[in-house]
Amino acid sequence: MNIEIAWDLWPEMIFWGVLGINALCLLAYGRQIHLWTKRLSQAPKPNQEELIRSDVSKWITVVIPCRNEAENLPSLLSDLAKQTCPIEILVVDDHSSDATIGIAKTAGVKCISNQAHGKKAALRQAHGKVKTPWMATLDADVRIGADWAKSMMQCIQNNQSGDDKETQAILGTVRIEAKPNSQWQRFQSLEYGCLMAWIEGGVSSGTLAMGSGANSVYRTSTYPANELHENQASGDDAYALLAIKNNNGKIIWNSQRSAFVTTQPVQGWSELWQQRARWASKTVDGSDRETTTTGWIVAAVHFALILAIISGVACSSRGIAGILALFAAKGMMDRRLVSTAVDRYALPLKRLDLIRFPWRYAALVWGSWWHLLRGQVKWKGRKL
Repeated sequence: MNIEIAWDLWPEMIFWGVLGINALCLLAYGRQIHLWTKRLSQAPKPNQEELIRSDVSKWITVVIPCRNEAENLPSLLSDLAKQTCPIEILVVDDHSSDATIGIAKTAGVKCISNQAHGKKAALRQAHGKVKTPWMATLDADVRIGADWAKSMMQCIQNNQSGDDKETQAILGTVRIEAKPNSQWQRFQSLEYGCLMAWIEGGVSSGTLAMGSGANSVYRTSTYPANELHENQASGDDAYALLAIKNNNGKIIWNSQRSAFVTTQPVQGWSELWQQRARWASKTVDGSDRETTTTGWIVAAVHFALILAIISGVACSSRGIAGILALFAAKGMMDRRLVSTAVDRYALPLKRLDLIRFPWRYAALVWGSWWHLLRGQVKWKGRKL
């Protein structure tokens, strides 16, 4: 009889043990969020933009690596044509099968063909063609405001201090454009905004070498073209910035809203899981320590939640109450980061988004890691 009672207690004992694991993971997660929001609060605030000398020459060549971007490229080229400061533009076609090359030539933009294959090879080839002191990388599917180049050039001017550690890279915010009435698009905008908040704070504090190749400017003379490895289907920005940091180069974040670029949300969960799985792969391939640690903490928190759900099923109402309590605790932590991102990047937010966010974010992490562990992640037809 006593043995039967002991066996009956096992599911509940396991559940409480899992709750303890979740508590430890949430403590680590909460500590990270506190660090991220604190760092971002100490980062330079956007201020009134200064005027740039009217006689300024072309300082920046905007490099746009393209593969089958005929649908997106015209809009970006139109934005670049409206810049209030002079720039050079270089399109590198990576064996497109659509009208990408024709669109670039029709717009009067210099276009070269990638002699090898892949984005990193395209960037290496473009680097050899750049004649300006600075080289910017933009993805073909982003949109920019008319003062984007002006803001980047102002940031260059403001950070020419003449010290031994000269600025080698300037990074800007990437926002996902969301329709205010779309829950799905708002979630993507908020989740990506949280990522930006972590990255901006980390770069500004000097602890991270992370950014987005969709909005980066590099000093041409020190661009680490030879550090763009081919063993990953993406990650040119991660490799370049980590190489700069390892060489003690200075990386600056341009917090001006005129330096923001926007991109479109994806259509469904499968595409989003693929995208995030591709990004997660960078956290275990030569990344700096904080990036790797953050990736594992986020994974641990969400996999502990899976264990809690599985073990909680056997505990009936107490199990369900425990699961809800875990999500409520995580939701409070997420809320702080989401609110910080909303204020910093002017993101659309509705009240119920803060309740839905922890559940959707958990689904995003679970699905992304499932795709990654299965080895089914691809980028433009190339398997990781």
